[in-house]
Amino acid sequence: MQKTLIRLFAATALIAFCSQASAAFSLGGTRLVIASNSSASMEVDNDATSRYGMQAWVEDEQGHDPGKALVVTPGFLAIDGGGKAMLRLLSFAPPAKQEKLYYLNVQEIPPKDKNADGHSRLSLAVRTRIKVLIRAPALNAGRKDAEKGILVSRVGHGLLFHNPTPYYFAVATVSAGGQDHSKTALGVFAPGSNVKLNNLSGTTGTVKLTTLDDYGARHTYTYQVK
Repeated sequence: MQKTLIRLFAATALIAFCSQASAAFSLGGTRLVIASNSSASMEVDNDATSRYGMQAWVEDEQGHDPGKALVVTPGFLAIDGGGKAMLRLLSFAPPAKQEKLYYLNVQEIPPKDKNADGHSRLSLAVRTRIKVLIRAPALNAGRKDAEKGILVSRVGHGLLFHNPTPYYFAVATVSAGGQDHSKTALGVFAPGSNVKLNNLSGTTGTVKLTTLDDYGARHTYTYQVK
């Protein structure tokens, strides 16, 4: 049913990835951290004056259903104009040595819009997607400023970034050689991974990373290039 509904929206040009400003729905946060075998809530506000339907689902990094590792309820709901609803996310995953990354999707289902002649008009449905991290309680103590553990080394004409920590990092900007680079392959820096960025011209002995913490606040860290 979920995939059928999504295909229907795509076929009728109703699905679009737009900024939050043009969406009827707004979420209570841009990311969510849940402890293993625990639950958390996310508020959904309908900022429109009309009643909208809502579809919510979760998926892993490959776009697959995570099963009992992460569940969201309710999956379908109608929200009156100016109203709100609460989504509950439940993790049945056992504690792991590394964080696990999933995504929460909230899809608007707009009401039928008709013009003065009674003919249906094209409506725009926005899908909002945010990160959901499952973190074992034992990892909480080491999360603050864990970005300091990132290692940077020079490889050919680029830089190699290694994340030896058990945490996912959201890297907003890479500053090297007097230039800021956004939307790089470091955007979602997974635990234990290596990412090479090529052609960072002018890079000398240091590089800076600006990252987002659990609450969306920005922090900048400086690294020596080895």
